[in-house]
Amino acid sequence: MDLTAPLLHYSEQAATPQWLPFHRALASELSAGLPETEIRRLFRRIGQRMAEALPVARCEDTGQLQQAFNAHWAALGWGVVVLEEQSAALRIVHACSPVARQFGPDGTAWAEGLLEGVYGRWFESQGLPPTLSVRALPAQAPAAWIELRLARNAA
Repeated sequence: MDLTAPLLHYSEQAATPQWLPFHRALASELSAGLPETEIRRLFRRIGQRMAEALPVARCEDTGQLQQAFNAHWAALGWGVVVLEEQSAALRIVHACSPVARQFGPDGTAWAEGLLEGVYGRWFESQGLPPTLSVRALPAQAPAAWIELRLARNAA
């Protein structure tokens, strides 16, 4: 079953219209004044600060982590995450982030940076070793979800 269309629809609904003109103007100014890599780095730092403001209690397994993460996202109306253990990584799929929609065409890359920061800091709070990090995978168009991986750092 392809859930792309319903997820895109939900993402559109989650992007609050009262903030849309402000966010689009902010996106235009950021794009005009900073290179894309710097904007993404800025959003990663914002994500880290968000995670610090939304602490996650110590969890015993990925099921508890997923539940704790989703409790925060539900309270904010920021979508949903699914964690999937794989042989050499943890797959993180975040669907329906309003950030990607609010900031327009550049929003997906910025949302990726933001989610890298949030999930990275949350995993650090769980005792993540420094040899592991959270990185977004290249986005598929249309971006109904953002896929990230918690895996060993590239050498």
